[in-house]
Amino acid sequence: MKKSNPNNTTDDSNADILSLRSAIDKIDEKILDLINERLLLAQQIGHIKKQRSIRIVDKDREKEIINRLAERNKGPLGDDALHHIFTAIIAGGRSVQRTL
Repeated sequence: MKKSNPNNTTDDSNADILSLRSAIDKIDEKILDLINERLLLAQQIGHIKKQRSIRIVDKDREKEIINRLAERNKGPLGDDALHHIFTAIIAGGRSVQRTL
């Protein structure tokens, strides 16, 4: 049998966590939508690169993206995590360009 909690702190904490997780879920969906929007743009760039016989990989551009975002980053995301996240997103862009 569950003991009664006169302060309901556990129930309140669980409700707070559920509310915060719900907010995170909504943000995750927005992030997914934005990543897919970004990849559609990368796909368009891929079509142009293919027409003009331009290499898919542009290391200078990739460094430029990471550096620009690192300068803009105010945290709490660390630079290493930022680098890993955007390296993966950039790799996704290359992947959709390769399938053309």
